[in-house]
Amino acid sequence: MLKLVEERGGLGFWSLEIATCRLWGSPGFYRVAGLPLADDLRGVFRRLIHPDDEAAQADLWDLLRSGHAVDREFRIIRPDQTVRWVALKTEVVLGSDARPARVDGILLDITATHEARRIAAWMQARQTGVLRAVAAATWSALPAGEIEMAAGWGHLTGQSAAEMAGTGWLDAVHPDDRQTATAAWQAARTTGAPYRAEYRIRGADGQYRRFSGRGAAQADPDGAVREWFGLVLAMVDDPRDAVTDATIGPLIRGARAVIGWSIQDLAEASGVSGSSVRRMEEFGESPRPRIRQAVRQAFEGVGIRFVATGTDQVAIEIDLGRFPRGYINQ
Repeated sequence: MLKLVEERGGLGFWSLEIATCRLWGSPGFYRVAGLPLADDLRGVFRRLIHPDDEAAQADLWDLLRSGHAVDREFRIIRPDQTVRWVALKTEVVLGSDARPARVDGILLDITATHEARRIAAWMQARQTGVLRAVAAATWSALPAGEIEMAAGWGHLTGQSAAEMAGTGWLDAVHPDDRQTATAAWQAARTTGAPYRAEYRIRGADGQYRRFSGRGAAQADPDGAVREWFGLVLAMVDDPRDAVTDATIGPLIRGARAVIGWSIQDLAEASGVSGSSVRRMEEFGESPRPRIRQAVRQAFEGVGIRFVATGTDQVAIEIDLGRFPRGYINQ
């Protein structure tokens, strides 16, 4: 049973006799550490710990020898030069004199788990960055329907968190547009279809500007709505006029990030050479009108438009109805 646990769980057991500093390891311990079974374990942790983690783990051996329990995560370099993330977890066993006599522990290979965490954090940061570039504000709502305005709304409207809570956010919407906004929201909640409404919002400067509210339901596997997520996007009469030479590079990069396109993907979709796309992105090179139009049409074909934010900046408008449900969270 122990062999099965070690082999399938990617872990090994070990024990340190404090008085003699004798360290014993199970076959699983040797396997995780990448050591031959006959290898002498004296100083094993000092030998294996990755140089970049040595400073943080400098006290590890002293803590173990003094009978302190530890719970650490760090990298090791195996003798074959492969790098693995491991978790070291211990318990202290007392002797007949009630003093620490032995430290028992496990060494667990957590490389896959650590990599999954890293990817999740990277994806979250990527999503956050894209949303900041795209939306004037974001919002979420529980199935019951109460909307919670999140990042950007206070800066856009000047409302405090208390003022925007509940239905307070509607106070920043033009009185003539409030019924439209709430009716569209009620219809979306009833049908589960993507939410879309256009209305005027009073900015922090007191001026009303046109915005488009978009949202989509995030559902559980059984189809039950878990929450709603949405964006508040600025509008102009002609979104095509919003793109200037100074903004076209960042906009193209942001739009590609939203839909996961490479430069070559955009080149193929627009019929524009990859080198032209790269020059537009990296150097802000002003393309000929024909090239600009071809790139814009390629993005519009998959539900991406460039729009002005009303603050001398340009954002990316996403047609959530063109994307699979939950896509924006991926």
